[in-house]
Amino acid sequence: MMTITAPDRRSDETIIASLTDDPGTNPMALGCAPCHLRPTCGGLCVATSIIDCLDLCCGIPGNCSRVCRNRPAAYVEQLREIDGFDLHNIDRAPVRPVQLVSKIVPLVYHGSSRANVLAHDAFALRLPDLINFKLGTLRFASRALLCAAYRIKPEAQIILTGVNLDHKIEPWWSLGERRIPLIRALANIGIALVTSPNFSVVLDQPRTDDMHAIKRIGIVFAEFLNNGLPCALHPNGRTDRDFERWAEFIAARPEVTVLAYEFITGPGRKSRTPFHLSRLADLARAAGRELDIVVRGHPGVIPNLRQHYRNVIYIETTAFMKSVKRQKAVRYGNRDLQFAPHSTESTAQVDALFTHNLSERIALIGDQYYDENLHSSEAA
Repeated sequence: MMTITAPDRRSDETIIASLTDDPGTNPMALGCAPCHLRPTCGGLCVATSIIDCLDLCCGIPGNCSRVCRNRPAAYVEQLREIDGFDLHNIDRAPVRPVQLVSKIVPLVYHGSSRANVLAHDAFALRLPDLINFKLGTLRFASRALLCAAYRIKPEAQIILTGVNLDHKIEPWWSLGERRIPLIRALANIGIALVTSPNFSVVLDQPRTDDMHAIKRIGIVFAEFLNNGLPCALHPNGRTDRDFERWAEFIAARPEVTVLAYEFITGPGRKSRTPFHLSRLADLARAAGRELDIVVRGHPGVIPNLRQHYRNVIYIETTAFMKSVKRQKAVRYGNRDLQFAPHSTESTAQVDALFTHNLSERIALIGDQYYDENLHSSEAA
C-alpha cells in the first residue's frame, strides 16, 4: 500500500539546507555503505534523516520521469540508454582547441526591438533557441540567416550556451540520434564553441537521477567534439564524489580544454558558492594542463576562478534584458552601476541603449573583476 505523505511546509531554504551533502557535518546515511552503487555515488551525508537515497523517491511511479530504482522497467531502459553510470566508456574525441576573442560576451536573446547590427567581437546565443525540436532541425540554414535574425555582425564569434531551465534543455537529449546532424549543421555555420547542456542534479531526488544526468553531460560533450564542434564540458555535481569522478575524467581526456559553469541556481546561492569554487579549483589542478572556463551568473566568482584557469570568459546577460525593458545603466561612483527607467516610445528601437548598457557593464566588470579596463577594447 502506497503511503501518501503530508506536504512539506518548510521554507525552500530549510529544505535545501537539509538535503545539501555535507560530509564534514553529517554522517553518511546508513543504507549507503552496503549499496552496490556507493563506489560511483559516494553516498549521501545530509541533515535530513534518511536510510538511503530511495527515501527521496516521490512514491508516485506512474507520474514520475526520474531515474529511480522504484520504477524497475523504466530504470533498466534509462540505464541502458547511457550504457551505465561509468564515465570511462564515453566515446573518446579529438582535441578541438578554440581561441575565444572576448573576456566578456553578451548574451543576445532575440533580434527584435533593434534596427541595426550589433557591433562586438563575440556574442552568446542560447542553444535551444536555434533548434526546432519538433522537426529535429536547425532553425537557420546559414550563418547569414542566423546573424540577420539576431542582428549581429556575421564576422563575430558565436558561442552557444547550454545553460537553461530543464524543460528547455531536456529536449536536446530526447532528440536521440537526430542530435548528430544538428551538431554538424551548427559546425557548418561556424559556431565557435558550445557549452554542453547542464542536465540537472537535484537535491530531492534519488542519486541515480544525478548520476544519469552526469553521464548524459559527458555523452553529449563527446558528441559535439566528434562531430566537428568545439565544446566546453559542464561538470555538474552535487557531492565531493561527483567532482572526483569529473576530475578523473578530465585528467584522462586531453580533449577537455574548456569547462563551463553557472552560478545562477544552486551554485549561485551564497552558502554554496564556496563549495563549487573549491571543486572547480580541484578540477583545474587535477587536469595537469591549462584550462579555460566559461561562466554565467554572478561575476563575483571571476577573481577566484582566474587563479586557477588560463582564461575566464563571462557570459553577460544583464545588458540585453535591461535594454529591452527600457532601463539605462547609470554609474554611481566607480564601483556601482544601477539601472533607471529610460522613457521611449513603445515601438522605439533600443540599439543605442543596448550599446550604452553593454559598454557600461563591460567597463564595470572589467574594472572590478578582471583588473583591466575593457571598455575601449571590447565594447564597440
